[in-house]
Amino acid sequence: MTDAIRTVCVIGATGGIGAATARLFAEKGDHVLCMDVPGSDVGKIAGEINGRAYQIDLVDPDSVCAAFQAAQEDAPNLDCLIVTSGIVENKKTPETTLELWDRIHHVNLRGTFLCLQAALPWIKDGGRMVTFGSQAGRSGGGATGPSYSASKAGIEGLTRALAKELAPRRVTVNCVAPGPVDTPMLDAHPPERIGELVAMTPLGRLTTAEEVASAAYYLASEGAAQMTGCTMHLNGGLRMD
Repeated sequence: MTDAIRTVCVIGATGGIGAATARLFAEKGDHVLCMDVPGSDVGKIAGEINGRAYQIDLVDPDSVCAAFQAAQEDAPNLDCLIVTSGIVENKKTPETTLELWDRIHHVNLRGTFLCLQAALPWIKDGGRMVTFGSQAGRSGGGATGPSYSASKAGIEGLTRALAKELAPRRVTVNCVAPGPVDTPMLDAHPPERIGELVAMTPLGRLTTAEEVASAAYYLASEGAAQMTGCTMHLNGGLRMD
């Protein structure tokens, strides 16, 4: 990794965290490849930052394969993969249908796996991979349900496993695990519950998408070259490990 212009692929680039991440890497001078679901504003985000846009459906392995093939044709060498995509739910266990459980895991955990797997032959030796877990993966959730918590815990385990596999190539694999972040994803939860979580947070506010993006940028930097298999928590002290 050097100070030269890098090629960075951001999955979930139209989400609150994903858009902030794509913009930050572009502001730092990197060439950003933006991927998100069909029908999203991925082309708009890519246009804002002079990047490239690709449609990807994490539930469909063929779509993941096609998106990565197209991106690799445009940019033969990848320096960094950032997988920010995910969906949330807040059902209790008795209300959690198998359909809901499978959908959350197909997008969050299996989708992350498919992206990491597809990037293996593309990413440079010495490159960076950053996944996105959640405080819910450790705490069991404050506003979210069991399928979301389990999927995010699985991402941490997947991150550690891949970090060991890729260590001989000096490719680092780390995870960002935010607490509640001030993005539209919070609209899925009752406002009073979010207020309770803020009141419980020692630093007294929600984390911003830009702060989460900064954590991902650090993990993708040369300064984090000796970090792999790690989880970085951003939650204002709501959970302290």
